[in-house]
Amino acid sequence: MNKKFLSAVLFGALMVSSTGTFVSCKDYDDDIDNLQTQVTANADAIKKLQELMGQGQYVTGVTKTDAGLVFSMSNGGASITIPVADGKDGKDGTIITMDPTTKNWVIDGKDTGVCAQGIKGDKGDKGETGAAGVNGHSPKIDEATGCWSIWDDAKQAWVVTDQSAIGAQTYVVKYENPEYWELNVMQQDANGKNIGFTSVKLPLSGSLMSITPELNGQSYAQNFKIYYGILTQDVAWKGHKAENGKMTVGMYPTTDRDIKMQLNPSDVDANNYNWSFVSTDASEEIWGLAFGTPQPWSGKATTATRAVTSANGLWSLPRNVVKFTLDSSKGQGREDYALQFKSNDAEKYLFALEGESQLDGQTVKSPYVYTFQASNVNSIKSILPPTLTYAPSGSTFVPRVEYKPNFDTYFSNDNYDEFNQQVPDSVLIYDYYLEIDKSSITDESIKRYGLRITDDGYRFVADKDAVINNTVTYIYHYILINGQTGETKFKVNFNDQAIDVVNKTLASVIGAFDAKTWKDYADAKVEIPNAVKGQIADCDYAYFKDLSLADFFTALGEDGKLKWIDAIARSYGSTTDPKEINKAVFDRKEKAGDKVYTVELLGGDPINNQGQTDIEGYNGYLLNEFITFDYVDATGKTCLTGNIRDLDNIASLRVYFGVNSTMGTVAAPYYTTDGKIYEDSKKVKAALPLENAFRIEVATRYDQYEVSKVNFTFELTAPECPITQESAGNKTTKWDGKQLIVYGEMLDADNKTIAGDMRDAFQGAFDFQNTAYPKKNVEADWYTINLGDAMSAFGGQLIGASGIGAFANLGEIANSSVYSDWNTIGYFNEVDFAHFDVDNVTYYHFGVYKEVLEDSNFGMRFGSLIEDSQKHEFSGTTPLSAPAVYDASGSVVEHYTISVSDANFNMTDAFGRKYYLFDNGTKSRAELTTQWVANRQGLEIDKTAPSLYGLYPVAKMQDTDVTGGLVKFALDSTADKKTTKLVITIDESVGAGKTIDVSLTVTDIFGHSVPVNFQVQTLK
Repeated sequence: MNKKFLSAVLFGALMVSSTGTFVSCKDYDDDIDNLQTQVTANADAIKKLQELMGQGQYVTGVTKTDAGLVFSMSNGGASITIPVADGKDGKDGTIITMDPTTKNWVIDGKDTGVCAQGIKGDKGDKGETGAAGVNGHSPKIDEATGCWSIWDDAKQAWVVTDQSAIGAQTYVVKYENPEYWELNVMQQDANGKNIGFTSVKLPLSGSLMSITPELNGQSYAQNFKIYYGILTQDVAWKGHKAENGKMTVGMYPTTDRDIKMQLNPSDVDANNYNWSFVSTDASEEIWGLAFGTPQPWSGKATTATRAVTSANGLWSLPRNVVKFTLDSSKGQGREDYALQFKSNDAEKYLFALEGESQLDGQTVKSPYVYTFQASNVNSIKSILPPTLTYAPSGSTFVPRVEYKPNFDTYFSNDNYDEFNQQVPDSVLIYDYYLEIDKSSITDESIKRYGLRITDDGYRFVADKDAVINNTVTYIYHYILINGQTGETKFKVNFNDQAIDVVNKTLASVIGAFDAKTWKDYADAKVEIPNAVKGQIADCDYAYFKDLSLADFFTALGEDGKLKWIDAIARSYGSTTDPKEINKAVFDRKEKAGDKVYTVELLGGDPINNQGQTDIEGYNGYLLNEFITFDYVDATGKTCLTGNIRDLDNIASLRVYFGVNSTMGTVAAPYYTTDGKIYEDSKKVKAALPLENAFRIEVATRYDQYEVSKVNFTFELTAPECPITQESAGNKTTKWDGKQLIVYGEMLDADNKTIAGDMRDAFQGAFDFQNTAYPKKNVEADWYTINLGDAMSAFGGQLIGASGIGAFANLGEIANSSVYSDWNTIGYFNEVDFAHFDVDNVTYYHFGVYKEVLEDSNFGMRFGSLIEDSQKHEFSGTTPLSAPAVYDASGSVVEHYTISVSDANFNMTDAFGRKYYLFDNGTKSRAELTTQWVANRQGLEIDKTAPSLYGLYPVAKMQDTDVTGGLVKFALDSTADKKTTKLVITIDESVGAGKTIDVSLTVTDIFGHSVPVNFQVQTLK
């Protein structure tokens, strides 16, 4: 109704009607016993209702019980009862509603046959107030009869019913547009005399708190375009919107798309608000923007029916075309219109979407994030092609059902506005009417089929079954917002029954993007047809998932499945080429404006979706570059072979996700190679975004009719990095937590440089087999590091990189077993080795997706196999007994002696491998310790003192060094110069029973060492 009300929701502004008292069949004013008690109870109940309204609740229903009128509240709130009392000849607590279909007044369930629906007035042009519509009138009590009097909208007059209102102290009326309950309660003076009804408005939906625009993930709204045509003279037209056979002079603007928004709370009914755009200064009402009835929006498209609330608070304001009168005296023209939205320097103004409550006039604004660009389209002459071969509704057509054509998917390629920007055809149509093409059908057939067009010219219908399996051609006459007229033809084939289009949701594809090369699949005996690979020809890596169609087939039923298979077979056409078959079955939407397709990518990456055209362009690019499909049997074998019999074996829809490792690197949030927001016009490369949810719809069509559809969502995440910080096993490197130790080989003894083999440092970087590295893995090229600022003073280079901030990747590790080829080099001395600090460890999955590996920074140092020995201990009982050696007489002690060999020591290197301090009778120490390159990383080989084969023995007695004096050391060598023992000789003056502390400093060629200690005791 177009009735203005004071605020009753915000704690109780009341409006008193002028109905007052009346004289009826029986005067009930004298019957006022206990009425004061009821008035008090009513006031308390009304106060409680108002409190709940203030808390955001609303009325969900009203019922009448013995106790009174019971108001059910939202959000699980307690119901509120308004007490009522029976009158002498009538019932109190009357409930008056409107029949949702007939719009007749219904009093306590009885249809009065009187139409209640008011007629809404049209919106006026700028600067004038439109003629007010005929308001709906509230029911009242006829003073003459005491019966209910209601407004007859058809007769535009009050009608007195035969339903008594005697005794009515309380009644409720339910209104539409906006929807609310009006609670009417009789007020009385101090003497108990009725003085009139007080009305309280109780909403049927939540009260608007905030408006969130549809921003597609941006902090700034998309730029809306307004197309307008200007008619300076009338154009002959006979469509439904014609005025006296003409489209009259005026300005006809429309937005390029609907306005999408989210209302908070979600139970708000957008139809209870008047919607408009306001500027930041709100100095002048914006004119030339008209919208249709708000519709709940699912996130993809608006629904077709009126609803009280939207499931998620999502609503759409459909674009609309309304004529605005041009008044040159007031400056209403192109310049005046455009300057509402931007200044002459093209600086766009910001606007907010405002909702004004039809109940109480309260307003709520969105953020000021909307911008508009108005452009004239008077230069456009025509739009649709002369003949359309595709069914306009994309559905089946059966007798006795009215159908309205829809050409929203058709876009021309050569229509541009004044800014040279492409214009979608569908928004330019102001009006149309349909006509049966009598050049292709006889009058007799028209009569026999019962063909007709509805009175408004918008719909076609066939009333008789004779039309089944016949094709009818219609003419679509249209007129654009600039007054240009045109026509196109389309054909409709009628069927005996409507096809129940099954749209089944399959399992979601959520998880790691574990793509493999086509060769990997071939090596694993996974058959992937060339027809599939050819659809994403630039991709060299792919990941696939099989989605079972079992539930889909159940929903189709046996006949439906046969129809589905037949539809797939028909899409083959005459080709037997599997690649062309796959392309025909899975006809992917490529870009904005594509008219015919069976596969569409929806939703997904909000950052790169810039308005509808860019969404379609971006998603079309992703779909065609990186996603393809196949129908496979239970074993995973393709069923799209060209042999239609194989279609009977379809068990799953297989979806492939590809990546092109040569395209360049991308990173969140844009996933583009230039690191900027994707723009379809620039043709910048992008990869499938990770951690973004998309939906794919795959339709199957029979001729031009859609017979079924499946859909699924997918969200790919970064896979595990295939390279780990673990040694491969060739014993040249070792990880100690976040420290990488490289056990290198002497590069230059004079310059004291060491070189390390890094192939062993990272599992997955090189193919490691039986202590060898047959090849480098490509993944090594995608693992990068930077040298940090904690480099040792020695300097050097790590994988060829030197200097703070230098960059390297594992693919640059020298793949050679020759130490002079290695490119990890450092300096050393007897105390330390070169070390490096490594940060910004990054992996590029498939060479494309950048992932900074958190907690993967590490330190690297060279190490000594000897210094890092796991075991360096004396084996056996200590002290060793050094027996006395006597002279020839056998009575005089000349000295004491003992020798030690490898039998006395337990020595293992940094990897736990045993090594030897001495030769044995047949092999040298180097030959025994085969894991080392003796002359480049083993023990010192100098057999002279003080080295003595790298042992550097020292003897002490009571902490006094007696080496070379009281205690002498010597190597025991065989005839072939094999050194098998260390001989310890103790001077006789030491005497028997004395203990000597012996320490060996086992030293490698780098001068790094490990101690071994034991004791010797002299004996007689």
